[in-house]
Amino acid sequence: MRKIGFIKEEQRTKLFEKAGIPILNGANLISIDIQPEYEKAFTFDSFGFGQMINQNYNELDSLTFLYNGADTLGMISEQEYRGWLIEDCGIEEDIIQNSYFYDKGYAFFRYCMDEGIDDNEIVDLVKFMIKHQINDSRDIDEQMWITFMQEYNLSQSSVRDLLENAGDLINVPDLMEQLQKYRGKIVLIGGGLKECLKEVEIALMALNKPYNLFTQYTY
Repeated sequence: MRKIGFIKEEQRTKLFEKAGIPILNGANLISIDIQPEYEKAFTFDSFGFGQMINQNYNELDSLTFLYNGADTLGMISEQEYRGWLIEDCGIEEDIIQNSYFYDKGYAFFRYCMDEGIDDNEIVDLVKFMIKHQINDSRDIDEQMWITFMQEYNLSQSSVRDLLENAGDLINVPDLMEQLQKYRGKIVLIGGGLKECLKEVEIALMALNKPYNLFTQYTY
């Protein structure tokens, strides 16, 4: 009779992640814009999302809710948001009391994203801006663009072509300071996949922070 061996933890992790189900044990779980204003766009049930949080919370290292709120877009207040998560999503009140909330701001990288600039080019520029303490891309003068090209060994740059003489901009948001604090495993949920969640992905890449997507709870 053939013995059935146990799957090694590394193999188990890879199998789960291939299916879009990262191992949440010890993870910093970050929810992005899972909030009532976007509920019609959800590809998952709000209450089911809440039950997933309840079932996995004790295994997490931390739980953070990033959202578009009253301070940045005149949307939901933190108090109202906490209430929605408890009442509509069914998340246990003590979990909400022990979670982090951050009104993250909006569209800090979207000009480049919407113009079709490759993610890696945006990441390189954000890294450059952080290194040289530049918060607004309009503050990059010609000499600094030359320095950017030299540091990344570029003969041409789509992101420079777009931004150098543009009236629009990208900026390094305060959110970067929050994301810098996370240590270890990071798992992202929420949306939109090509919008706000993508901005958080770019921010994490610029900070050299590895992460996984829990695709069952993305939209």
